[in-house]
Amino acid sequence: MLIVHRAERTDVLADVLAGVLSAPTAPADPFAPEIVSVPARGVERWLQQHLARRLGTGSTSDGICANIDFPSPADLADRIVAAVHSGSSFTLTGTGRVDDPWRPGRLVWPVLRVLDASVDDDAFRVIARHVGAHTTGRDGRSGPGGAQALADAEYRQGRRYATARQIADLFTRYATARPAMLAAWAAGPTAGGTDLDGTGEPVAKGMIWQPGFFRAVRAEIGVPHPVEYLDQVCARLREDPQAGDLPARLSVFGPTRISESLRRVLAAAAEHHDVHLYLAHPSPVLWERGPSSLRTAGAPRLLTPPVPRGQWKRCVPRHPLLASLARDVGELQERLAGLADRDLHHATADGPRESLLHTLQAGLREDRPHPGSAADDGTVEVHSCHGPQRQVEVLRDRLLHLFSADPTLQPRDVLIMCPDVETFSPLIRGAFGQSGLGHPAFSLRVRMADRGVRQVNPVLEVIAHVVALAAGRVTASEVLDLASAEPVRVRFGFADSDLDTIREWLGRSGIRWGLGVRERQRFSMGAFAQGTFAAGLDRIALGAVADETDGQWLGAALPLDAVESTAIDLFGRFAEFVNRLDHVLSQMDSSATPARWATILADGVRALTAAVPGEDWTTTAALRTIGRVLDDAPAEHGALAATSCELRLADVRDLMSGLLVSRAGRSNFRTGELTVCSMVPMRSVPHRVIILLGIDADTFPRATRIDGDDVCGTRPLVGERHPRDEDRQAFLDAIWAATETLHVYFTGADPITGRAIPPAVVVSELVDTLDTLTGADGPAAGAGVVRRHTLHAFDSRNFTDAAVRGIAGPFSHDTSLLDGARALRSAHGEHAVAVPARCVFAEPTHEPVATGARDIDLADLIAFHNSPIEAFFRQRLQIWIPQEEQAHADELDITLGGLDEWGVGDRLLRRMLDGASLLDCQAAELRRGTLPPRMFGSRQLRTISDAVTDVHDAVVPLRRHATGDGGHRTADVLVPLADGRRIHGTIADVFGENIVTATFSKLRPKQRLAAWIGLLALAATPTVGSGSAAPSVTSAVVVGRRRSRTGGVALSRFGVPDDPVPILEELVAVRDLGLRKILPVTADLAAEFVESGRRSGGLVGLSAARRSFGHEYGESWNRFVRMAFGGDVSATVDFDDLLIDRIGDRDDIDWGAVGLEPDPDLGDDAGAVFCALARKLWIPLLNHEVDA
Repeated sequence: MLIVHRAERTDVLADVLAGVLSAPTAPADPFAPEIVSVPARGVERWLQQHLARRLGTGSTSDGICANIDFPSPADLADRIVAAVHSGSSFTLTGTGRVDDPWRPGRLVWPVLRVLDASVDDDAFRVIARHVGAHTTGRDGRSGPGGAQALADAEYRQGRRYATARQIADLFTRYATARPAMLAAWAAGPTAGGTDLDGTGEPVAKGMIWQPGFFRAVRAEIGVPHPVEYLDQVCARLREDPQAGDLPARLSVFGPTRISESLRRVLAAAAEHHDVHLYLAHPSPVLWERGPSSLRTAGAPRLLTPPVPRGQWKRCVPRHPLLASLARDVGELQERLAGLADRDLHHATADGPRESLLHTLQAGLREDRPHPGSAADDGTVEVHSCHGPQRQVEVLRDRLLHLFSADPTLQPRDVLIMCPDVETFSPLIRGAFGQSGLGHPAFSLRVRMADRGVRQVNPVLEVIAHVVALAAGRVTASEVLDLASAEPVRVRFGFADSDLDTIREWLGRSGIRWGLGVRERQRFSMGAFAQGTFAAGLDRIALGAVADETDGQWLGAALPLDAVESTAIDLFGRFAEFVNRLDHVLSQMDSSATPARWATILADGVRALTAAVPGEDWTTTAALRTIGRVLDDAPAEHGALAATSCELRLADVRDLMSGLLVSRAGRSNFRTGELTVCSMVPMRSVPHRVIILLGIDADTFPRATRIDGDDVCGTRPLVGERHPRDEDRQAFLDAIWAATETLHVYFTGADPITGRAIPPAVVVSELVDTLDTLTGADGPAAGAGVVRRHTLHAFDSRNFTDAAVRGIAGPFSHDTSLLDGARALRSAHGEHAVAVPARCVFAEPTHEPVATGARDIDLADLIAFHNSPIEAFFRQRLQIWIPQEEQAHADELDITLGGLDEWGVGDRLLRRMLDGASLLDCQAAELRRGTLPPRMFGSRQLRTISDAVTDVHDAVVPLRRHATGDGGHRTADVLVPLADGRRIHGTIADVFGENIVTATFSKLRPKQRLAAWIGLLALAATPTVGSGSAAPSVTSAVVVGRRRSRTGGVALSRFGVPDDPVPILEELVAVRDLGLRKILPVTADLAAEFVESGRRSGGLVGLSAARRSFGHEYGESWNRFVRMAFGGDVSATVDFDDLLIDRIGDRDDIDWGAVGLEPDPDLGDDAGAVFCALARKLWIPLLNHEVDA
């Protein structure tokens, strides 16, 4: 007898199931197990707990649920078929197909053997082309065309296993969805020589290879596919009550889709066994309008043939949500038509109709909405947020409000379902369960139910990473990521500081990719070893015993500078890690049998990983998983058994990637913690609060993509899988699973641009329905149930009473963010808004120190006048605005970047000025590993060397002429000032009575200004007779490259003024002011303004400075300028922002004391502080500059 039990909610069905299980079967056997098939592990866990409170002997709440087997629907069908076909007893445990070669895990291997053996068969030419069989270069010749073809063949041949896996999955899918089609394929083509697709039509031309390939696999395995004897099994079930020794009662709980093979098996078993189907159907009214599931009394149980989806005449629901979301259960009802002996509806107790949620559910039950019948009471809420992170932040605060509003609500009463768990899981882990932190949500423990192997077993993730490394270039960043994995860190003792040191070594030693020559040879670069780990480790090892500045090297390795003796142990551990990794990767170069690959991967586990203390099971589980997967490749079946089924590296990579997908375990559900899972495992399990997180248009429902090789996908039948309809059904099930509260979260605005993003279709349909129920119309539609949240959690609205609808007090619980909101409000008035940082710094700060209390470092004085804006942050505020962190470069550049080119030139120039020959300097650079490979590096090194030689040849005569008998000195500077402070520092490059400085940089205002201030300081330092050892000085010369595309040398010479002390006093006064408020000037802009103005007038100079500011490399890109005048390092700043400050604007600043005066020639900008400062800094410099 086949009995259909229907209810809107699964808790009602679970109570019915408990009642059925309480009744003994005839004949009664106390040891006979009950069979309850469930669609997901989460449902199994919940059902066990629910039944444990209903079943018992002395009472109905013994808390024990035992002797019940919970197979999946597919497993149930397989076990019944196997038991009846073999004549054995239906087993309680196991799948019944452990040794079945048609089992999905084993089917891939005979498919792979057939794939290898049939590449010469014209019938399978499409497969041979797909896997790159027999592909050569054009006309078999080498050359660009042939090389490209061979590279394409290599890529295609790397998808052998993936192709075999896809074909095996297709055959498995056909066996459950269209068993008759697969059985007909096994029997051979029809009399007309064609194979049919299960709908009565010939197989499409692009898939015509599949029937023949299936027959080839059937011949290779040598064992009939279960679909071939499915009809005989069903016949025996109908005729023989003892067939398969099945239990007297079978239950299938909560399916929304029943495969064709299961439908046939259950229909046949129902002739002599009680088969109970427990269906969660949203509307009894809609069910009654659809096809009847009852068969005619006394008539045989007939299986109606499946109907193509395009021809199905669906009973269209009246409720718009049912019309959109309930297609899956509608198709299920169609497949059950005429099969049931009894059809029982079990009513769900009505909740209070004044609740919006229960009104929504009542409308679904009755298949009609109830317009204007409910108020927005918070039982259904839709939250629009700015991106995933903000969704989690809003969810966290909203949950806390729910818990505080209802003390009886516990974390176990809340279920969070998310279609994109991989994206949201790290955000959720960061927002909850962080012991020791201040936010109240950190005390909530969260259970991530859909955890993949990469989260559960990091050892297996490491081996998958190693396999991926072997298939690639083995880049420095990839190896560093591997070294950062916890099992590797434990094995080699890498601490956080160790990894930082290793990261620094990788960058400074020039390691890019490849452990050694072996990886380079795969890319025809075996002759270039620079940039490999082998070359880099040699540099680090030499750096421990030698210094780079000594100009010595060993072989092709130049010592790495600054390798501390305390890091030698770390180097040894890192070198051991690299050597072991190299050994493991070397074994993966060639094809091997699955057994050999199992050994290689197991060796990798032992060589590279160690379990975290207390988690030794991870290593054991990883080894067991590797052995199980690769031992699933027996060769004892079929004609090709003697043929070795070898796997390439790419095949193993695809195999390992399949192990890392998320899988839900039954132990991860219903643990008493806040549970987070995908939409499937707990889709219909009732909870007091249901949270749907991340219901975004780009992820839910899934886009419908037809597999071009799937026969079922080209002409689908009613009842077959359709991902988009499955997602819609899951959304409907979630609505019914909520007993008190339903919340939906989605991204409604772009977190960067603020652009509105339309919600997912299912969310829009839900909002439209809720608007109908609440009577909202026009502009108010959606405004009630949709809560639109702020971009930032620290927005003051989150701390304002009733700012979020339904929350009487402040929405946020974060006290640290409250402090920030208060600070913004107090600084900027009632409504906190983003303001440029210059508004904060416009007010002069207090004096940094009392006059005379702190001497001035000459280097600080020079740095300030090069960029007063940057100096305010660094010298006054003692903060540093970091540049955007650049990831380690893994590519071998064919040309050096600007900074890298400068670094090479600077090193060459410094060593040549110290007396080294150009050849020795070039040899050292070639061994450094930073130059591009081969001719690219040689050509660029030659160009840099020419420029270095020009500067060197220009500066050496100047130094030689200036030295005379005085020699080369480093002079101390100590200049007493009128207020009691002193300028102190040292100046290198003093030759006789001249300062002669050389730089590989292009000669810019910064170098000129540094030479000028250094000359002033040294000239103002008292002579030996006054107690100072400073020599007299007459000039300063700075030599660099010319700022032009033609190259050449630029030289700037400065003479000593008659009295340098007053000029220094003014420079110090400007610095004192610049440490109280930001001064809007930089050396480059000031020089451009003054020099152009002296030639053509002040207005022309101002235009020149404006152009310089907006140049591709101008100060408008300076992060300190942007922070000071735009409020953010990414803000856009105009040159006019620097002209806002005017002399005389403030009475508390004595502009005259620093010598700043307006320039009437500048018109409206005559009083700009920028212009006065530029003149103050640069006119004295230009007056004493010669030979510029």
